[in-house]
Amino acid sequence: MRHFALIALLTTASATVAADPVKLTEQAAVGSTYHVITEARITGELLTPVAKDKPPERVKIDGKSSIDYAERILPVDAKEGDYKCLRIYERIKFQKTAGDRTEEMTLRPAVRRQVLIKKGVHRIPFSPDGPLLFGEIELLRTDSMVPAMAGLLPPNAVAPGDTWKATEAAVIELTGFEKIDSGELVCKLERVQTLGPRKLAQVSFSGALKGLNEDGPIRQKVTGRLTVDLNAQCITFLSVDGEQVLLDDHGKDAGKITGTFELQRQPVTGYVPLSDAKLRDLDLTPSEENTRLLYDSETAGVRFVHSRNWHVVRLNGRQITVDEVGGTGLLITLETPDGVPPAARFLREAKKELEDRGAKLSGSHGPVRLDNQVEYFVLDGEIGKEKVAMAYFVIRRDLGGATFAARIPDAAKDARMQELQRLARSFTVTRRLDEK
Repeated sequence: MRHFALIALLTTASATVAADPVKLTEQAAVGSTYHVITEARITGELLTPVAKDKPPERVKIDGKSSIDYAERILPVDAKEGDYKCLRIYERIKFQKTAGDRTEEMTLRPAVRRQVLIKKGVHRIPFSPDGPLLFGEIELLRTDSMVPAMAGLLPPNAVAPGDTWKATEAAVIELTGFEKIDSGELVCKLERVQTLGPRKLAQVSFSGALKGLNEDGPIRQKVTGRLTVDLNAQCITFLSVDGEQVLLDDHGKDAGKITGTFELQRQPVTGYVPLSDAKLRDLDLTPSEENTRLLYDSETAGVRFVHSRNWHVVRLNGRQITVDEVGGTGLLITLETPDGVPPAARFLREAKKELEDRGAKLSGSHGPVRLDNQVEYFVLDGEIGKEKVAMAYFVIRRDLGGATFAARIPDAAKDARMQELQRLARSFTVTRRLDEK
């Protein structure tokens, strides 16, 4: 795009070099808007255990990503997070190959508008336009937030040749560490150039680090450079070369991955999709409703929406296991159109099954009809020494149906029942379930 022609100018245009101290700033003021393009590539191999008496298998890894978005910096409450922005993704593509298996990931067009909140080392993405797939959550949490890298810049004015240490928070954002045990990144102001009306500071950085990320204990070597537009008070370019070594339980090398990352970023004005008028009617505050997740499986032939505190664990034949972080478990059993049991029969079967397991039932509620196609009932009691509520649902759809069986800790009964009822109402069968 035209506003990225500056990158080419850095190598072709004549420039005036300054030696006076300058203040390097990543302002990212609330309401400011940026256009960002990133490209990344990784390659390497991992050692994966095969059998107790055999050497580990070497698995080749290759991956690449290409992202293009516009973002607007949003106000953020300290309780909500550290940074917050609204993005509109024009392009987001990830491809990863491990051995002979290749995966491709992207965002569905319906949810290309995203709110991202950074809180500590975590990212909380959601779309004001609809629920996200779990894979889309995983995709978005790897994307970088430049304002969180402000600690790559010094707190005071510096002159060419001066060095400083990057803050730990900035290093974590740059490298993906969750915890740094040792090491640091040292930054250096290489030069300040004036190109026409623009004054640009060129910074280099390098270092060796050791700590933990989502893969476990690792070592990293990092070198890179960035450009700060002193007039616009923002980072406009970032390039990183890295080497990551994974460590096993004994601290020995268990694989090595090398990678490159490049980011181009420019402030923009007048971008209508992120204007005040377009944002006025959007709910940009995370809530139970706008942070729900979508489960949509072609293999299972069903789709449903669930609260974010729930996670689909596995699909095994015609059964889907869903767990909740507070200890509730849900088993969904898919049925053919003619196989969905009447609620009264399902109630008798559920009572007998619990009694056969030694449960002490103390009460029941239902069956209750949620709508013309959904019924539920609840059996209260004790299983072992735990007081629980067992919630059961019967769902009928034209192409098939399902039964739900959920075990809920008694203290969480009301909240979990509301979530289960919402899930049941959203349950959709996308193909005939008696098809092979």
